[in-house]
Amino acid sequence: MKRLGGFAIALVCSASALADSYRNCQQEWHLPHTPPARIVALNQHAADMLLALEAGPALVGVAYLDDNGAAHKQSTYFAVPVIAPRYPASEVLYEQQPDLVVGGFATAFGSGITSRSGLAGNGVASYLLESACAGHSLDYFGHIRNDLLTLGKLLRKPQRARELIDALDADLASAQALAKPAKPLSVFYLDSEVNGLDSEGRQGFVTTLLAAAGAHNILAGINQYRVTVSSETLLMSDPDVILLADAVWSPASRKRQLLTRDPVLSRLRAVRENRMIDIPFTHLVPTVGSGKVVLELAHELNTL
Repeated sequence: MKRLGGFAIALVCSASALADSYRNCQQEWHLPHTPPARIVALNQHAADMLLALEAGPALVGVAYLDDNGAAHKQSTYFAVPVIAPRYPASEVLYEQQPDLVVGGFATAFGSGITSRSGLAGNGVASYLLESACAGHSLDYFGHIRNDLLTLGKLLRKPQRARELIDALDADLASAQALAKPAKPLSVFYLDSEVNGLDSEGRQGFVTTLLAAAGAHNILAGINQYRVTVSSETLLMSDPDVILLADAVWSPASRKRQLLTRDPVLSRLRAVRENRMIDIPFTHLVPTVGSGKVVLELAHELNTL
């Protein structure tokens, strides 16, 4: 009986350890306890995923909102306090007393005590969305599924995670049914106009997003993530449609102004025929709502 009792205790301890351990960015990590009681989300799309997973009151702070100006002014995002306009200073982050910090981009984690190892050394777990991990594959929808499964496990919301994955897959299937593979529309994505015409190549999520919506990124042949093109190069490609990221730091309205007033860019067919689509910036990164974004984009492209 003693041996059996010891075996039972070992099983309980083993199950507890498994519940608190998770794999992220090809490494094993440990959460002090599950579910986490105080979570901070760095980047809007990271917060969106936690909100969709019904983190509830456990989500105590969010920072770096990309396309919600109203939340910036009100200092709340879906009733969650906005603790910083960009990434918070270390003292602000630690003031929240987090037990889990979730980042949407690798830049969310700084150096020293705000790095992932620094946080771990202070008893704070961290999670970086898989699409932002170094050396990640281009299976962006797979990354979203993995994020939902892992975070769902940590939040003890596995059923909710599965529901969100099913919704993602259903939306992707519906978008595929709308696609017209015989002649996909060519699309140029304008991420930012601040330092040139910034876009994404083959390695960027927008290439995957457009393909799922039945369109083609004109820069998909360039095997890079970030690509900057000249006005003349873009005019030579003359895409059917231009996709405009709408961000607080680079609004779509400002991009439209550039496109319609620039002597070269105004000659683009998509500009002359007003075939430009504004999309919130956080809809152009891999997150919980990406399936819905693909489906809505597929519908809109079909009307052009």
